[in-house]
Amino acid sequence: MDWTNILEGTIGSLFAFFISTIIVFIFNKFIGKRKYKDESLESETKTNFGSFFKNPFLISLFITSFFVVLTFFSIVYSWTTYNYIYLTIAASIFGIITFFIYENQCPNCKRIFHKKLINKEILKDEKRPYYYRDLTIYLYSDGSEKERRYTGEEKIRMETWRTEKEFYECTSCHHKWDKISERNLDIDSRPEPNIVRTKIKPPNDYEY
Repeated sequence: MDWTNILEGTIGSLFAFFISTIIVFIFNKFIGKRKYKDESLESETKTNFGSFFKNPFLISLFITSFFVVLTFFSIVYSWTTYNYIYLTIAASIFGIITFFIYENQCPNCKRIFHKKLINKEILKDEKRPYYYRDLTIYLYSDGSEKERRYTGEEKIRMETWRTEKEFYECTSCHHKWDKISERNLDIDSRPEPNIVRTKIKPPNDYEY
């Protein structure tokens, strides 16, 4: 039994718990406030994320922060490779879950699977420049990337960005809110790189 690793793990876990608590408190107090229109009051009001134990987002944020901090300590203390891999996977999974909850949670009752899109309004379309150069990607014989080369002068293409306002309703508490978002309508038509497959084996395939 390696008491040094046990001590490092215990200290790292305590620090992760403490830092995660601070992150949740700061997010709930200063960042996590949402504005929405309460039709019953006919005025714009604010709501925070409420009680920690009643809010799936805050719980998920705490767990994600905990694993992210532990992953950092695993790098600092040079823990075993398996610990680092498991912690990274856990942090990534809970990070995705946290983002999903944030995007789909009702601001009023905090429920997750009751968000319903009821209307969408186009606010504006505008042209924005996209700067690029001709790109050639060279691959090893197994298809993995070998290198990238940019050639020619910088080019410009104008792309259309659309600003939309989406209106949602909670099917549980019937609370209504809106969200403004932007999306690039021309992103799928951007010039693709030229792919060149070589006969060169990747470095790991060579025997020394």
